Amino acid sequence: MDIKRKIWNLIKKRFNIRGKSFLVNGIKRKVDRTYYQKKYNTDNLISSLNELGLKKGMTVMLHCSWDEFYNYTGSPKEFIDALLFEIGEEGTLLMPAYPLHNIGKNDIFDIKRTPTGAGLLAEIFRRYPGVVRSVNMHSVCALGPNANFLTEEHQFSVTRWDEKSTYFKLSLTDAIIISMGLGKSYIPTAFHCAESVLREEVPYFKQFFTDESITKFKFENGTVKNIHELTSSKTFARLHTKRSTKYIVNKYFDKSKYAKSRISNLTMNSYDASYLINKMIELGRHGKTVYVKPDPKKTLKL
Repeated sequence: MDIKRKIWNLIKKRFNIRGKSFLVNGIKRKVDRTYYQKKYNTDNLISSLNELGLKKGMTVMLHCSWDEFYNYTGSPKEFIDALLFEIGEEGTLLMPAYPLHNIGKNDIFDIKRTPTGAGLLAEIFRRYPGVVRSVNMHSVCALGPNANFLTEEHQFSVTRWDEKSTYFKLSLTDAIIISMGLGKSYIPTAFHCAESVLREEVPYFKQFFTDESITKFKFENGTVKNIHELTSSKTFARLHTKRSTKYIVNKYFDKSKYAKSRISNLTMNSYDASYLINKMIELGRHGKTVYVKPDPKKTLKL
């Protein structure tokens, strides 16, 4: 471990910083608080989401940072309840549910009890009655009539975002992916489906799956099972930036398939899930990717 990394680890431990992005976002949030002070309530939020495409009977995958809801006058539960009411009994709500802490080889990922690292809103939703959780290191929670269809095969995924994953299956339903408080250039996790689907077809994407991990999962019925998956090596530098994702979206995406908005400080994006996933796969086949490292020009015709 080099001296810079040692110093950074000491700083993280001393000031309880999870990472550079958390530090930068924390500073940005303090600055934003002085500029964005307009309050908004649940009705305002739902109205804004309706403008982004939210409607009855829809399947909705939600990514959000609750820290950015500081001008919201409601509570996490009030917002979740309002979302569920808005999509109705025919709709399905999903949120990420990957673990809060790393799962070591001797640890167990308890589907029923292991907290999610996807934020406060996702953790509260995970505990709702009737919510089901997919068995995968990039687990997802879901509630609604499509919940089982979307989550039940994730345990059989070879990679975290392949055709059996919850993320890819969003493309097979009338789904939208919404992000809140994650920045105006945020592109949802589902874009990773491209490298998973294309890993055997396009050599460049196979580089992302050079290692294998084995995780012990405890199912809801108490059964403990080892789940194998292909992953990237710990030293493998795969990088996409805000600039590179913004470029791909702005240059190649149909503008009718996504929308952006803001209420007070809170940025909101929505994407047609099927379009996003299939478009990223199509672009990957033609040598277009959000990744800048490893250099795609070496194996893709850009």
